[in-house]
Amino acid sequence: CTDFQTANFLRGSKLKVQFLLFTSSSPSCGELVLADDGIKNSSFNSSLETKIIIHGFRALGTKPSWVEELVHAILHISQVNVIAVDWVYGSTAAYPSAVENVTQLALSISRFISKLLALGVSGTSIHIIGVSLGAHVGGLVGQFHGGQLGRITGI
Repeated sequence: CTDFQTANFLRGSKLKVQFLLFTSSSPSCGELVLADDGIKNSSFNSSLETKIIIHGFRALGTKPSWVEELVHAILHISQVNVIAVDWVYGSTAAYPSAVENVTQLALSISRFISKLLALGVSGTSIHIIGVSLGAHVGGLVGQFHGGQLGRITGI
């Protein structure tokens, strides 16, 4: 299992993005999926819908406590791929620093989604769920994909 990173606001706010895959067969254990071709060697199922969860600003550099509950809730009601985007490092420190990382994070997620599309995943089967600053990131990702993604929920 791979868990979210923890950061310290004194260490700076360099953007370090991790993609953690959760599935019905492993709802409590995040599988680190590398943005390159690592998705091919993971338990990702390209025939299922994909939910991408993006957290927001993390003042103290801790894992968002609600992510695990949201993952479990989603996997309890449907068989899908759930990918939690861990950008704790880039979302910690002063809020303006986190905001500066939004565009770069959206580009990282967009590249990741492009890898999924290259594997045959339908753009309409992708649902982005962004919370707080993560909602803004989700909107940018949708814009980068020309409005061709299935759904974006901003909370």
